[in-house]
Amino acid sequence: MPHEIILHYLPDLLLILSVFVVGVASPGPATLMIVNVAAREGRAAAVLLSLGIVTGSIFWACIAALGFVAALKTSVLFFTAMKVAGGLYLLFLAFKALRSAARKGTTDMPDAPRAPLPAPKQYLRGLLLHLTNPKAPLVWMATLSVGTAATAPPAFLFTAVTLCALAGISVFVGYACLFSTNSAAAAYRKMRRPFDLVVGTLFGAAGIRLLTLKTA
Repeated sequence: MPHEIILHYLPDLLLILSVFVVGVASPGPATLMIVNVAAREGRAAAVLLSLGIVTGSIFWACIAALGFVAALKTSVLFFTAMKVAGGLYLLFLAFKALRSAARKGTTDMPDAPRAPLPAPKQYLRGLLLHLTNPKAPLVWMATLSVGTAATAPPAFLFTAVTLCALAGISVFVGYACLFSTNSAAAAYRKMRRPFDLVVGTLFGAAGIRLLTLKTA
């Protein structure tokens, strides 16, 4: 945007960015998965996962910015399909975490981290997590509507989405780096089973809630 327009809309941009950062930094399925992967599979795997999550977030941001969210809300069939897909995926993650929590053996040893997935699969793992969340476009619509006036130019929305994308990368990659440190990884391996139990329970609760969410 031109310098004058940026100054004019700067308070609105800062408001949108603040709302987005608070939402992104708060605990949720994406954050839990990043923490889990960072501690179990290392920094590189967690960063790739984070980039996949951010890509999914940017996709929904573009959908929201283009005004398609209203259509998603009125399309009961599409919204229901997304809801079921997202709920089942979260239940699948819950099953894997709970199965890991129930398993004893070498994974409890400090020198036995899990081998990371190949880079493309790790990236797609994060992308799939965010694309199957039907709340994501609605959250983006709420985020953008907080500081977007009816007269805002398209460049404003582009700038807002770009700033939020950069903030999302900073937050998620920051989590990936923080929880992949040796001390964090060692602490995780000591607390692996109770941590996996908590993660599995939260994923399961989120999946059930999503499957039972009313579309109306």
